[in-house]
Order: sequence, then C-alpha cells, then structure tokens
Amino acid sequence: MTGTSRGGPQGRPLHLAFLPYPAFGHMVPVLPVVAELVARGHRVTCFATEEFMDRVRATGAQARLYEPPLSSDPPPDVIDADESARAPLKLLEASTAVLPSIEACFADDLPDAVAYDTTLWLTGRLLAARWGRPSVQLSPTFISNEHFNLSEQHQDYAGQIDPAHPAIVAFTQRLKEIVAGSGLREEQQAELFYGHEEFTVAFVPREFQFAGATFDEHQVFVGPTTQAATPDGGSAWQPPADGRPVVLVSLGTTVNNHPDFFRQCVEAFAGLPWHTVLALGKRVSPEELGPLPPHVEAHPWVPLAEVLPHTSVLLCQSGMGSILEALRAAVPMVVVPHHPEQHVNARRLTELGLARVVRREDASVETLRNAVLEVAGDTALRERVREMSRHVRSAGGAGAAADAIEQRLYARPLEEA
Repeated sequence: MTGTSRGGPQGRPLHLAFLPYPAFGHMVPVLPVVAELVARGHRVTCFATEEFMDRVRATGAQARLYEPPLSSDPPPDVIDADESARAPLKLLEASTAVLPSIEACFADDLPDAVAYDTTLWLTGRLLAARWGRPSVQLSPTFISNEHFNLSEQHQDYAGQIDPAHPAIVAFTQRLKEIVAGSGLREEQQAELFYGHEEFTVAFVPREFQFAGATFDEHQVFVGPTTQAATPDGGSAWQPPADGRPVVLVSLGTTVNNHPDFFRQCVEAFAGLPWHTVLALGKRVSPEELGPLPPHVEAHPWVPLAEVLPHTSVLLCQSGMGSILEALRAAVPMVVVPHHPEQHVNARRLTELGLARVVRREDASVETLRNAVLEVAGDTALRERVREMSRHVRSAGGAGAAADAIEQRLYARPLEEA
C-alpha cells in the first residue's frame, strides 16, 4: 500500500471509519461530529447497532451494523471490585469479535482514517495499524495522563481490583494472544498496548477535565457537541404558566429503574412552590408512581434543550451527558451518583463547587428537598456554574471536533502498511 500525503485544510475529501460504542452516552456526542464531517464533503462509514441505525443515517453517513452486535444493556445496579475486574475481559471479547465484519466491510474500500470510542481502543488501534492509517480516539468522558488516571479514580469507589483476580489474569492472557496473532510488527504490537501520543477528542471542556492544563496538543477538548435530544426524538415542552421555578429530575439512560426514587422526589417537592418535571426513562412508567400533584409532571423522556433553560435545579445521577447539558444551560445540580464513573463526575463537580452531592444511601425525602433548596439559594454556586457555562459554550462542540480531526489527518501522510 502506498502512502498518500495531504496538503492542508483544503485537502481532498476523506473516507472516515467511525466506531462509536452503541450506548446513548457514547453515541450522542459523536453523531453531530459525523454530521459535520459529512456536511464538509467527507464520506463517513459509521458502525452502530440496530437501535441507532436511523440516527446514523440521519447524519448522512453510511450506517453499518456491528456483527455480532455490541451490547448496550445498562450496567449492573451495583458495580464493585469483582464486577470491575470482570468487565474488561467481557468488553475485550465483544469488541474484538466485531473485527472480521468491520474488515470485510472495508476490504475493497479502505478508509483514510479510523475514529474509535475509548471502549473500542484495541479494535480501533489494531485496524488502523493493519491498514496503515492514522487514528483518532473519541472520549465521552474524562481522559487520563500521568497526572490523572480515570481507572484509579473508579477504584476509589468500586474497590481496589486484585491483579491476581482470575478475570484480570484471563484478560491479560487473552490480550497477549490477540496482539501476538494480529500480524503486526513487534513495534506496532507494543503501540497497541500503550497508544503513545494517540490523538484524542474529548467531549468535555478542558476546564472541567481533571488536571486539564497538563494535557498537550495530542488532546483536544471540545465539550458537548449539540443541544441534547431525547432518545425517542422528544416533543415540545412548555414551562409552567404560573412562573413557578422548575426542578428537573432525571436518572439518565442507565440507572433509571428506580420508581421509589421518583416517588421520593414527588413527595419531596410536592409541598413546595415548585414545578417538578420527572424524566423517567424507559424502565419506569408514569402509572407506577400513582396519582401526581398538579405541579408534578412525569414523562418517559423530555427534551433537555427545551426544559433546562427554564430549570432552577437539575437533580440527576451525575452522568456526564446530563452534567454537561446542565452546565451549558447554567443550571446548578444536585447529584445522586450510582456507579463509579458517576462518583468520579460528582467528585469533579464538588471540587469545582458546581453541585451538591447526595449519597445514594442517604437519598431520602428530606435530604433531597434540603439539597435542592440549598443549591437554589446558593448565589456563589450559581455564579461558578455560570462561569463554567461560558467555558462549555466556548469549547467549540462538533465544529471544533471536525476541525481537529481534519487538521490531524491532513497533516499526517498515510503510513506504509
């Protein structure tokens, strides 16, 4: 295969392979970037599961199915050290199982570059190395360097993983087998493990990233890429006609199977001069909550972009998507983290003074009510949220991500395969 150099930002249109992870928290920030690249004249082939096919096609990209399908099932309700030790092996097997179908797709039409989700790190790097193509890593959350390690932060909440855990031993052995059988040169195999100087697009603003100032030109922080959309498309929403302040309650797309939590929220805010909006998700129905007071409304999904501008406080599970949408709208938060990654997010919110954290085991009617009222009345916190909102809005979003990808790829010639 002969390398082809590219001259600059006005270079020829590219053919890009996108490998996002097929879960809402990963797909939502990536698809606007795909749409932007297509609008600029590039050809994008984007893999997903059946659930996201229509969304991928709407960007103008060619939609292809992961075969076998990658799971987008929500994680277990409790993630401890044992579950954290078992997860990497499961993901390794699933993410490498799709390799043959991806390679078959591009057998006669190699892409110019591979853009891959961090959870598909081995798949993306291996394909790029085999094809002699540059790659771009896509991260929907915090990224790591020598000053901040996301995996170590997770273990602060899930518990320390025993290196001798059978699943970790099996993961290490399986990883060595896959890399040794990859057909790559020895130095290329080493690069699969370490990804030195891998170029990463992170969908958080630098100011929100842990140790953000310590990252270099190999990382670009673009923040959220679009106004939030609900998983089923959403519908128009109107704020309360009587001007009551709004508290929006959402547990996102992964931990929304707790009807008791929503019932607690109904009780916590029903006696206040507030309007409560409950975004239940697809695993709790409004009927499960029973009769609701006049100033409480419950929906499977609500359009965040329409509700947040009228919201005084967001009560959420501390998922990154919810956090960034709230910060963009300058809405302070009360967060009730469930999983380790949400605890890490909550830690950053606490460090920056942008939210109040309520431990899941402490979430009662009284604590939720008090936390929301404290946040609503904290003028210093609200000013810090407004300042972070300015950073989120100026990070650049999908346009900045597309710029960075183009600059990265036009600046690098194709390698010799």
